[in-house]
Amino acid sequence: KKEKKETFYAKAEKKIKSPMDMGKLKASVAQARILAFINDVSKQIHGLVLSEMSAKDAPEPLQKLCASLEEMRQWMKDIPPIKQPMRYGNKAYRTWHQKLTEKAKDMVAPILGDDLQQKGGLDEVLPYFLGSFGNPTRIDYGTGHELNFLAFLCCLSHMGRIDVTTHGRYIALVAFNRYMSVMRQLQTLYWLEPAGSKGVWGLDDYNFLPLLWGAAQHACPRGTKPTSPLQATTPAAIHTSDAKSLEKDSMYFTAVAFVCSVKTGPLAEHSPILNDISGVPSWNKVHSGLVKMYTADVLGKFPIMQHFFFGSILSLEPAAPQSGKRSRRPFGAGGGRSALMSRAIPVPVLEPDKSPTSVAASVVGRSSAPAMK
Repeated sequence: KKEKKETFYAKAEKKIKSPMDMGKLKASVAQARILAFINDVSKQIHGLVLSEMSAKDAPEPLQKLCASLEEMRQWMKDIPPIKQPMRYGNKAYRTWHQKLTEKAKDMVAPILGDDLQQKGGLDEVLPYFLGSFGNPTRIDYGTGHELNFLAFLCCLSHMGRIDVTTHGRYIALVAFNRYMSVMRQLQTLYWLEPAGSKGVWGLDDYNFLPLLWGAAQHACPRGTKPTSPLQATTPAAIHTSDAKSLEKDSMYFTAVAFVCSVKTGPLAEHSPILNDISGVPSWNKVHSGLVKMYTADVLGKFPIMQHFFFGSILSLEPAAPQSGKRSRRPFGAGGGRSALMSRAIPVPVLEPDKSPTSVAASVVGRSSAPAMK
């Protein structure tokens, strides 16, 4: 009988040294697994609402992660912002982040368990965890830091600590949503600079995934009818009186509300891409468009990916090529084991790099959205 080979992990390190390395990334195991993880979680949260999700129902590793996030929230009360002439970049954040650096190992170790620690799991995932909460030198935060938290969750799934098929709802609507709650509080308390902001031509100064997974909450698998109130809404609802009531249940509407709370003026002026997306007729199109946009504007950008860590799970090694025809199974169709869990990770068919405006056009098409009052 063939013995099962034991898995040992590797310390995650930065490996994208120049724009020339971006070609390796597009064909890598890391990119394939990250995109598979995003889509596999998306399929598990159709029609589900935030208000019905509870951390106590989540698997133990995610419960421990949520407890650590709440501990970080408490530190903000103990470390108030200091008085300084500039609004952005409060230096008290560096004290907060130093506390995170000191406590991180003790927070992550119980999430992994003893066996994974003995196999080097802590070295593999700790850089992602530490890199999820902003940069203490620049006092900034952006989609690259958010990507690190996504990578941390993705690694937990490949290590067998969580399962996307059974725990997908808790990954997105409990653990990731709790992370977002802490980060929004951190951003507004210490006024972290937006890392790599594109101004009005960006989707959001700080985050991307709440909008992407939020759209998945509202979407229906192709060929099915809405089974929840979320699925019965349209993207244009951000301009209606229903928007406020949807905030408690939808990551998408919560994200739009947060953007509006930290910016002044109409949505059409300070966030024209978000405004234009509201004119797309279906949430499925919004979701698929945002996945393309995420691939181009986050995973496809050297200024972001030069800071990303690669280990044995999210490896820069080439992914296994796809065999036969490209699958046309629609988003949310379900069925079968995903590429996320398979040994051979298929290379996703990626579009060439585009500017933020042209990528956004693939989301909004020719639709015209009403200006938000």
